[in-house]
Amino acid sequence: MQSLLTQIKACFIVAGLPGQLESAQQRFNQETDPQALVRLTLLALVLLGTALLLWLIAGYHGAFHLLNQFTPYFPSTFWQIVTFMGDTTFVLALSLLVARRNPAILWVLLIAAVYGTLATHGFKNLFDAGRPPVTLLTDEYNLVGRALKNGSFPSGHSLSALVFVTTAYYFFNNPVLRVSLLLIGGLVALSRVMVAAHWPIDVLVGSALGILVTVAAIKTAQRYALGFRLPTHFFILFLLLTAALMILGGHDGGYPQAHLFAKVIALSSLLVFVFEYFLPPRQPRTR
Repeated sequence: MQSLLTQIKACFIVAGLPGQLESAQQRFNQETDPQALVRLTLLALVLLGTALLLWLIAGYHGAFHLLNQFTPYFPSTFWQIVTFMGDTTFVLALSLLVARRNPAILWVLLIAAVYGTLATHGFKNLFDAGRPPVTLLTDEYNLVGRALKNGSFPSGHSLSALVFVTTAYYFFNNPVLRVSLLLIGGLVALSRVMVAAHWPIDVLVGSALGILVTVAAIKTAQRYALGFRLPTHFFILFLLLTAALMILGGHDGGYPQAHLFAKVIALSSLLVFVFEYFLPPRQPRTR
């Protein structure tokens, strides 16, 4: 019994987490990257400008057929996996992989999720735009997965994907990684058109909103330290663990061919969480 109690006291979530949160807060406040925020904001403005130009030239449904016609060039499984990577539950489950190493990421993601939810639901309720399966005849487009009907503008999957990408872009200062992240985020956003869930304008605006709400979340997180306190961190972990368990429980977002891939990621995230939070803190090597 005494040995078990000693092990519990030595595990990271008891002995190491408070110090990790404190050091993460200090790094986050000291290692700022304002130039990255400027670049990201400019990218969001370019996306919004592109959406406006597309609407003026071709209307709300513009460029859909131009892109969607290439859907059959890749297997349905590919598009289902890529598009599910923008599902909020997948993004949250994936975030468990960095929970211990950089708790500041979780704080930014939580704030961005709140801002993003308000933005997407506000616009969806305001416009209530019909999706391609409602507007087009069945033989006029390539459908992958479930046929969605309303709430097209803006794309929530694009927003979620770009929230994760923008957060990672800010925290990981590696040019190759940053470019790779933007390309992956762009592919996830594009997949929403390829599976006939959204119009290109939905994707452009959703992506821009994802970037902008994350930039706002980073600035908010720099002003408020609530996310570096134990109760808040545990609350965020609860949300991430719930998302991972939802995927393991069968959530596929209407894309069943992506479920195996998603379960592998969710299970891996859970194993990493258990390994990193319930083992003793790593001791620095001595020479």
